[in-house]
Amino acid sequence: MMLSSDAVHIGPLMLPWTLLVILLALMLTSLLIRFVAKKYHWSHAGRHSSQDLLWSSLIVGLLGARLVFVLLHAEIYFAQPIDILKIQDKGFHLYGGVMSAAAWYVLRNKAIQLRQSIALMLFCISIIAMGLALKQQLQPQVHFPQVKLLALDSSHQADKQVDLAQFIGQPTVVNLWASWCPPCHREMPVLAQAAKQYPAVQFVMLNQAEDPETVRAYLRQYQFQFQHVLLDLQGEVPAQINSFGLPTTLFFDAQGQMIARHMGELSPAMLQQYLKQISI
Repeated sequence: MMLSSDAVHIGPLMLPWTLLVILLALMLTSLLIRFVAKKYHWSHAGRHSSQDLLWSSLIVGLLGARLVFVLLHAEIYFAQPIDILKIQDKGFHLYGGVMSAAAWYVLRNKAIQLRQSIALMLFCISIIAMGLALKQQLQPQVHFPQVKLLALDSSHQADKQVDLAQFIGQPTVVNLWASWCPPCHREMPVLAQAAKQYPAVQFVMLNQAEDPETVRAYLRQYQFQFQHVLLDLQGEVPAQINSFGLPTTLFFDAQGQMIARHMGELSPAMLQQYLKQISI
């Protein structure tokens, strides 16, 4: 098991901290139901019904979070409707999910009084809010790693060493990838299209531990034209930012501070959302 600032990694399984905070809030709310039911002599059926609804609310919340996210990026998803089902892009709207789950719990819970259902949901939401606020406070500020990287020139020849700090001044996307990585290959056209669509954003394709010839052959084979292609021959950047797995995409604002990090394959909708964050 490994810990990063974004998730808990158990082998190939990745559990985002946000999901863990929500699960913790549900478990604490379930314990509160048990305590309140005993104190106020709720019926056995009423207590179990209230607890079971918590977990069905999690499913409804996830569906609601996905639906809200899809609607907010309708022009992208409706152009490729099959992408709506690709939840691995992590396209979920937190507030939409919380409100969907809360509404489901309050409206479906007939075993207890309405004000009790509302109070339990407010408790659960408060735990989620406090957990996410604490996560935000504990998350360290990350700037461009101080490493020297080999750059490929416009003809994909190994050219010179550069420092990532040279990209300070404009919003920057740094994509950690490798030619052998299937999800890296699948998201490459998405990044290539975005690089053309958003000229005010710098896209840095940071290859991991492959030699220049391999990188050059891959780019030529698939005709990808990126202005900035760098080689991290020793894997120094992942080590500095405590990142695991490929692909990983880092989003920096114009001051060189990391605003977001996405582990896994990027969809056009998720990339658009991140670009809005670093362009504010």
